[in-house]
Amino acid sequence: MERDGVISRWDDDKGFGFIRPQAGGAEVFLHISAFRGDRRPVSGDQVCFVAGTDKQGRPRAEHARLAGLAVDRPQIRRKPTAPVTREKVREGRRLAAPRSQPSLARSLPLLAVLLALPLAGMAVWLAEGHAWWLPALYPLLSAAAFLAYWRDKRSAEQGAWRTPEQTLHLLELLGGWPGALLAQRALRHKTRKLSYQALFWGIVALHQLAWVDWLSGGRLLGWAGGSLGIPLGS
Repeated sequence: MERDGVISRWDDDKGFGFIRPQAGGAEVFLHISAFRGDRRPVSGDQVCFVAGTDKQGRPRAEHARLAGLAVDRPQIRRKPTAPVTREKVREGRRLAAPRSQPSLARSLPLLAVLLALPLAGMAVWLAEGHAWWLPALYPLLSAAAFLAYWRDKRSAEQGAWRTPEQTLHLLELLGGWPGALLAQRALRHKTRKLSYQALFWGIVALHQLAWVDWLSGGRLLGWAGGSLGIPLGS
């Protein structure tokens, strides 16, 4: 299982260095023979690697690549032999730059749009004197969801016991979907599994529809029920 890290030290003359795992822990030895790509690594490169151990039980990388080099690209099958030039380093760092920052930045406007309806609904809810604790569930469960995502990613990187997907979806359904969205983008976790994303966005849509129905005085469900011939209220 691949992990993320940064090359903290690299001796190009000797052909080896060390990776500092993103999840923390001891540095991992990396030999040039385990590296794939169109150039040799340098200190500061963001990499993905598969951790293993040597004969003495010390951590070492069995395989490593630049973080921006997809596994389906031809360069992944080549051992780097070309000398490291400034242009190649610049290009490699551009490809390997952490994707969480741009992705998270793009997610903030989306999150603001998605929260507009729930916030409007909560304002009406509180203005009408309903229970205050219901709106409070959103930030509390969002924090719980973010923590659950973080723990699940950390467990995945360490090969430990994972958090069941049903637990993550339950937190989202109960109101923690904003925190789940931030965690997905900030941690780059659970973003590639289509079935997971389909259910997640279904939960987000369900919350949006619930607040639309609340703000419309139940007319949305009444209209839907009438269209289907199902009486949902007077």
